[in-house]
Amino acid sequence: MPPSLKFILQTLDLGEKHIAVFSVLLESRAPMLVSAIARQAKLNRTTAYDILEELGNRGLVSRVNKDRVTRYQSIAIEHLPAYIERQRETLEETKRELADILPQIALIRSYGKILPKVQFFEGLEGVKQAYEDTLENNKGKQLYDFTGTDAIYRKMGEAWLVYYWKKRSRLDIECTVIAPDTEWSAIMKQDDEKYARITKLIPREFSFDSEIDIYDDKVGIFTFSQEHPIAVLIEDKTIHDTMKSFFNFALMHAK
Repeated sequence: MPPSLKFILQTLDLGEKHIAVFSVLLESRAPMLVSAIARQAKLNRTTAYDILEELGNRGLVSRVNKDRVTRYQSIAIEHLPAYIERQRETLEETKRELADILPQIALIRSYGKILPKVQFFEGLEGVKQAYEDTLENNKGKQLYDFTGTDAIYRKMGEAWLVYYWKKRSRLDIECTVIAPDTEWSAIMKQDDEKYARITKLIPREFSFDSEIDIYDDKVGIFTFSQEHPIAVLIEDKTIHDTMKSFFNFALMHAK
């Protein structure tokens, strides 16, 4: 690992064992089993598992479940700057240094790079990281949302929502929202012009505690009904096109 990368990880308040585990995943070409991670990081399996859970809660690691087997992977390389951006007040210098070494990290994974089709994110920080993908990796500059407004305000908080809306506007990403006709939805609709957004409302009885984001060839599913929110990012054109058709149908009947 480049020494500068290790220093940056230390500024994120990661200990030596956490850095060892994260480094193994960062350099890996594909999601890994806990046993393989522990072996390469020179840790016992229980310790490695506990560290993976902590990194997952911080949004640095996600799980991939396939054939009833759980594997782990680090966040995508291109997501690291956005992760640090949310901690700008205390980590501004760290963000600049990370941008300098991203090409070095990219070289590590340039041979036989495998892009996951499904990513899982857990906890508040993990969900925030998933939301960053709707902005940072939105090449089409269009976002279509089924939004459970009340649940999002309750779980994410108005301050973070304003941060997200401002960043989306700054990146020139237009957004169309379908939301239940609730008090929070009405408040959000008032700021549509300010945040380059169109909000359409459906009857209140169809309220839901989740959000579905449709963009590029991806679908993001965010659920806020549990104590710890969860997000799933699915990259699949067929699923994307199907959800977009549902969205267009609902849009015809929304006000």
